[in-house]
Amino acid sequence: MADVGVRNRVRVGGSGFTVFTWQSQPIGFARQIGHTSPAPVGPGPVAIHPMDEPYPVQVITPAAAGMGTLTLELYELYGGKVWDRLGAKVNTNDNTRVVGDDTTTLRGAVDLVDVFIKVASIPGEIQVVKYIRPPTLKGRTIKPYTEEYHNCVITNIVDGETIEVGTMEVLKTITVAYTHMTRGGRRSSAWSLRDRPFGGTAFSANVAF
Repeated sequence: MADVGVRNRVRVGGSGFTVFTWQSQPIGFARQIGHTSPAPVGPGPVAIHPMDEPYPVQVITPAAAGMGTLTLELYELYGGKVWDRLGAKVNTNDNTRVVGDDTTTLRGAVDLVDVFIKVASIPGEIQVVKYIRPPTLKGRTIKPYTEEYHNCVITNIVDGETIEVGTMEVLKTITVAYTHMTRGGRRSSAWSLRDRPFGGTAFSANVAF
């Protein structure tokens, strides 16, 4: 049984204990970020059930998963769109003014199509990182740890809005897809299985498959 102590305290999501970054810059003014983890490819587990057996003899599962999804629900600020803040540095003297290099951020994009074009032109992969920074509990501090989402692309933006007297805030939603995830820089053993040598035998063009 695990030691139920400081290290097993219930995780608190807000209060600055969880921070998401886009290209190493914090994603500011986020009301909610939802994460849908990758699902197995194919129809799911398959039971191998020979006709002469009363029960399945084996259940097979794929060693592969599809893409994952992040859903960002952001407060809209005056003077810009919510995607302007992704990857851009925030001026420390004025948190409502976004500054940065337009070639490395999404600042200035007009609509969803423009965002797609700007995302495609960003050199290298877009990486979103979730930092979990546990508080000090009973004098003990747990080291921060991370989850890294790789090859992120924006797949949708809900930029519409309904304005009414009883609504104070204006929220916009950005959907982001990613190919795979690492935890603290550690990647899945699936990569090692994929890259393992073919029995130590050098490949020959004369071998027929």
